[in-house]
Amino acid sequence: MKGKESYLSKDFPEKLKKLRKNRGWSQGQLAQKIGADLQRISKYERGVMWPTMELMLRIAKAFDVTVDYLIRDEGNAAISKIKNQTLLHQIEEINNLPDEEQQTVISFLDAFIKRKKFEELIHS
Repeated sequence: MKGKESYLSKDFPEKLKKLRKNRGWSQGQLAQKIGADLQRISKYERGVMWPTMELMLRIAKAFDVTVDYLIRDEGNAAISKIKNQTLLHQIEEINNLPDEEQQTVISFLDAFIKRKKFEELIHS
């Protein structure tokens, strides 16, 4: 397996386990959803075996996350810090807008964040 594991985050086993538990799925249920066997899921979660890219794509689809999220170390990608998947999808959609529309969204978010900080200051 040496070499093949280099594309995976050292965080992958824990991410997989956390995603599975957050959905309330057993290892067997996840295995069924991605077309793998239970032992394979157990090995992925223990970090003793790494999925093929085909299975990685199935895992990402099952959890509605990006492969990038699964394979990158937490500290290496800012996008991996976003835990709310709805927010992540919205950011991806915004990223596909024309520059002028992206700036409008950024201005709106900036105003919203400044207002929240101001309210916190007043109420503290």
